[in-house]
Amino acid sequence: MPAIGCDPDRFVETDGQRRVALLVGVGQYRNELIPDLKGPPNDARLIYDLLTGPNGYGFPKENVCVLIDGAATTDAFREAFERLLVERARAQDVAVLFFAGHGSQTRSLGDDEPDGWDETLLFHDSRVGTVRDLVDDELNAMLARLHAKTRNLTAIVDACNSGTVTRAPEAGTTMARFFTPMDETDGSIGAVSEGGDASPSWVPASLPGLVALTAASDGNPALEKDGRGLFTAALAQVLAQVGDRPLTYAQVARQVPPLLAAESPQIPYFQGDLRRAVFGKATRERPIGWEVRTVGDRLELAGPPLPGVGPGAEFRIYGGGVAGAEAHDPGRAKGTAVVVEMQGVNAWARVTAVDAARGPMAPGDLAVLVRPQDGYTQVRVRLRPADEPGGLPAERADALRRSIQADPDARLLVEPTDGAGDFELSLDASGRLLLRGPENRIRTRYERDQAVPRNLWQHARIRALTHLRGEGGADFVDQETLQARLVPAPAARQVACARGVWVQAEPNQEQVVPLCHAWNLEVTLDASAPVPLLIGALVLSSDGGLFALPVDRQTIRLGPGERHLFAARGETFQGVPPIDVVERILVFGTQETNPVPWHLFAEEAAVRQGVASAGLYRALDRYLTPGTRGAAPLADGPIEDTTWTLSSVAMRVEANSRFLASQSRGVAAIDRREYTIADFDLRPYLPDARDSALHQVLAVADWLARSSAEDGFSYKQHAWNKGSDRENLQLGIDCSRAIWFAFTRAGWPYNRDDRYLTTAQMVGDGSPMADRFDSCLGDPALRIGDLLVYRDPGRGDGHVVMVIDPDKRIAWGSHGWDGTPRDLPVEPDTGVEYQKIKYKPDWRRWDRATMELAACWRYRTFAEEHRTGRGMPGSDALISACDPNRRCGNP
Repeated sequence: MPAIGCDPDRFVETDGQRRVALLVGVGQYRNELIPDLKGPPNDARLIYDLLTGPNGYGFPKENVCVLIDGAATTDAFREAFERLLVERARAQDVAVLFFAGHGSQTRSLGDDEPDGWDETLLFHDSRVGTVRDLVDDELNAMLARLHAKTRNLTAIVDACNSGTVTRAPEAGTTMARFFTPMDETDGSIGAVSEGGDASPSWVPASLPGLVALTAASDGNPALEKDGRGLFTAALAQVLAQVGDRPLTYAQVARQVPPLLAAESPQIPYFQGDLRRAVFGKATRERPIGWEVRTVGDRLELAGPPLPGVGPGAEFRIYGGGVAGAEAHDPGRAKGTAVVVEMQGVNAWARVTAVDAARGPMAPGDLAVLVRPQDGYTQVRVRLRPADEPGGLPAERADALRRSIQADPDARLLVEPTDGAGDFELSLDASGRLLLRGPENRIRTRYERDQAVPRNLWQHARIRALTHLRGEGGADFVDQETLQARLVPAPAARQVACARGVWVQAEPNQEQVVPLCHAWNLEVTLDASAPVPLLIGALVLSSDGGLFALPVDRQTIRLGPGERHLFAARGETFQGVPPIDVVERILVFGTQETNPVPWHLFAEEAAVRQGVASAGLYRALDRYLTPGTRGAAPLADGPIEDTTWTLSSVAMRVEANSRFLASQSRGVAAIDRREYTIADFDLRPYLPDARDSALHQVLAVADWLARSSAEDGFSYKQHAWNKGSDRENLQLGIDCSRAIWFAFTRAGWPYNRDDRYLTTAQMVGDGSPMADRFDSCLGDPALRIGDLLVYRDPGRGDGHVVMVIDPDKRIAWGSHGWDGTPRDLPVEPDTGVEYQKIKYKPDWRRWDRATMELAACWRYRTFAEEHRTGRGMPGSDALISACDPNRRCGNP
């Protein structure tokens, strides 16, 4: 496809200012090994429409260069950046860079990267011939040249530099925008390395004025689905709006994550002066929306391909002269219409409500999307085929399909499939059904198959609710007017099993909840709110549960500046598994004339239908019942006539919360991470199959770490010639002996003769390790149980560890070094420990730069168990983790 608007000799000034942009969408790659993507070209076009289209951000089309697929070569990008951005820009001009496509990594050849890795972007011709990826160092240098011309810079990257994946592409509905790290020596695809540490996808150089928006951070993948980048789609929804005040990047940073969470576990990253107006545009008067073309039995609408537009999408219709926040005030709308047919960028909608006082609908009226199409309220659930490990027998799968179809609620929202799904049903080792979410973690374990339809319906309903956005008009702003946070419950409500230290998050920011800690929801109405609000909340659990607050169905009224703590009976919650899965709490504020019985959204549709409905409640009820919005009779008045708002706060349960220092040492909580992890909880990593090799080896390893009076047997090399293991362990144990001990004492063969091997004997092609292990050196995805062997050629010594958590960089072994005293006033703690790589955040080195990775070994039985699912972390070990009557789940 040819480039669009990339003539360097044509540009337009507006009021003495140049507004220039370079947009890149790479979906097709010449290198056949790099998988193509459907979404990036669509993403680039969507941003183009936002910048240049009606009611957009005022970029002349002549000033916006779009490089898509074959036009987006590495050299074409470099040339366009220099000629169309750097050479055009002057002081106070506005420049935007957008990239969508694959990201990756390569070994850093300098000392500028703390994790030893450079982030890279892949263009159409990357890794073809001598063409390398574009490295972040070069991109930063390019941005620095542009920054010398103007400081009004915005860079948006919808790609990721992490190898974390969800499910295989054929099993999941999303695809990660990441590809294998590049070999730094020749630019080819690397059979090297496991990837860098869990850092943001791309962190730009410190350039005052630069704002960077990236799709993923903390090792999360940037995902696309149905031909669109999920981050770009969420970003576009926020950028399309308009209010009485200019939209700032800070508002974008608050509003995008909740929208993104409805579809993806990825966590976006925002950096720079977020107080600035988006794209330097302070005078937009109308939102980016659709327009009424013709009026008749149905409305004909036309507009840009905004996310969420499709059959069932609900539009608010405003007069053509509407401006500012009026376009988000339901009371100023002429009525509502629901799309019943789509064809390209044209839609036909049925009018469902009118307000005669606002005049008839007419061509030129503005149509603003208020709730997305029916597809956003439905989920696809994959029934894992019988020929895959953990697959469902055909008869059982057919029975599940029939039960879903027989459920009046589930059949509207849940689509069973053998192909790609948002969720996946499979079997555990005992034959029980498991439900895995988009992040491939276990969400629900079913004791009865009959419970599946209702639970899947609950998951679909939660997904629909997370797509909601308020309509605050000039009165309220989502994620600002209502300030919500989770706070620890009083000590009297905490159980003895609660571990870790609570670190309080800011309002509307993710709260990490230590395992088993009890918590309450606290809501404050901003002092600038013009009127009091009625407050309600929905707690959306990752296992499909939905809890409404207040539980006693009383009215909670907050005046400006007032605060309410939900702490009545039944309003205290506990941080229980699943671990490391983000859950959300939605907090709603409606005006006193528009009350909503929030508790009814925890009920089936049949129950809700028995309640007199009006206003916002009626609209949301129809939204949660696909196919009913466009079929309802014409309402006598507008469905909603007052403004309302919502805020969202995320929470995540951690079993090893922030790896804080053990309180038994008398050390206060610190913000920095330690090297040695005290009181590490291994249970989230244990497979449910207790007879699996991985479970049994990990159990012995954990016993070694916990068996002494302190926290593990000490580190010592000795001949191991005493009469018993206990006598030998009392003397101490070295790193390679600890690995040998974990395997042999768990009853699993270590090598042909089960003999002990030093680290020197564990490297090289002829190592006896090859008897039972395969090399994983160069594997881009390390696994739990992998053995990493390090050697220092100069000193002649070595070290070996077992990987416990590849993403958080936690390993087990007997360590002769501890970096914790650098941060804490404690004695060095060596011996059998769990350690987190901190000062050398790179698996290729250990405690010093010269102690380099020499071998990686993967136990063949572990690999087979991983393939069949028996070696995957389960949840059985944590079933009783918060029950003090059952020893907190400890054996």
